[in-house]
Amino acid sequence: MSHDAVYRHHREHLNNALRRPGMYSRDESAEFLLLEAMAAVDGGVERWRAEYAALRSSGLFTATGVRGAYSGILPAGMVRDAAASAYAGIAHRLGWLDLDRVLTNAEYQQLGTGIREWVTEDRTWSDLTGEFGDPSLRIGGSNVLWSKTLAYATADPADGLICVHLWNALADTLPGEGVRGVLPEPVVLAVRHDHDDFSFTPEGRRRRPTRSPDPVRSTVWVFNGPRSRFPSAVFATSEDGLAWAAEHGVSGVLAEYAFGGAYDAAVRDGRFSPSKPHHGTPDHIAGFGPGLNHIHLVDGRPDA
Repeated sequence: MSHDAVYRHHREHLNNALRRPGMYSRDESAEFLLLEAMAAVDGGVERWRAEYAALRSSGLFTATGVRGAYSGILPAGMVRDAAASAYAGIAHRLGWLDLDRVLTNAEYQQLGTGIREWVTEDRTWSDLTGEFGDPSLRIGGSNVLWSKTLAYATADPADGLICVHLWNALADTLPGEGVRGVLPEPVVLAVRHDHDDFSFTPEGRRRRPTRSPDPVRSTVWVFNGPRSRFPSAVFATSEDGLAWAAEHGVSGVLAEYAFGGAYDAAVRDGRFSPSKPHHGTPDHIAGFGPGLNHIHLVDGRPDA
């Protein structure tokens, strides 16, 4: 297979994943892996890693990735598609995003200067497209019963994506509860331009999760004794764990874990790259270590 064919193959899969991320993975590991592969094919590994580093330091990233940050901002049912928009922004800046519609500079300026004022009132999907036209990228399906993210962009990657996040009640339905108040079409909850803060509609402010994750406590510390099959203590910080260990004089390991799967977080953060046939198998994932910080304790004190 020629280099051009490989390039087209990876680019097609990347763009498909950015449009329907839930079909590729439950978390954002698909976007990370496909962008990493695309960077290798296109000779842009350093540019991609610089973009990923900027994303991680943007404030819209936790130990569980963009989804972790967005889960305190948007209803649970729309977080997966919304999180993919952050990676779509990277793909656009690196020249790998295929746009369904390319805005003119005038259209983009009208959108960029007017949308924050526009979202001071409640709006619907049809209000959005009626005012600003069809999007450059739709993340999520076309069914009006589901939430989605619509992104607008010009051909110039430096302009960045303007992302509008839309919600419908069906996306928040829990198993066994049935459909709760499905709307005739999705409503706009928030808008975001690249790494800028979110601007919310009144409905978006009403729908914000009531319990936002603590951005400082993006990991937990788990204690395991030397002969224990199961953890015996969990702490918000290492300091809490060390104080408990000193109080009880226990020996073992105090280890830091990200929320979610340890294997998924390590792959997403670039701390582990699958390279052998057994990597990513159920047994491997089930036994995967945290890969973060850990402290060996003897009689309640760190072992020097």
